[in-house]
Amino acid sequence: MADIVDTAVAAGTFKTLVAAVTAAKLVDTLKGKGPFTVFAPNDEAFAKLPKGTVDGLLKDIPKLTAVLTYHVVAGKVPASGCSTTSKTNNATRSRPKSRLF
Repeated sequence: MADIVDTAVAAGTFKTLVAAVTAAKLVDTLKGKGPFTVFAPNDEAFAKLPKGTVDGLLKDIPKLTAVLTYHVVAGKVPASGCSTTSKTNNATRSRPKSRLF
């Protein structure tokens, strides 16, 4: 069974995410004992960020690592276990209880 990194590479639409995971040196962690659920934006979503956002994160590894690990949950989270909303208030959203580290 493929791990989360191999799955992202094979999909072909997560090149920015794979580059970020590689830059943050999280590949071995995500290839390690899981399972992990990654709430992963695809390349199209990354392209909608303000110009310079991705490049800035790639130059600030501690911040990049924090952003990436915020989107990872230890364990399997099926899509049916997630809710969708049309608006998110990031100012009041709490940090996830599960962390990689």
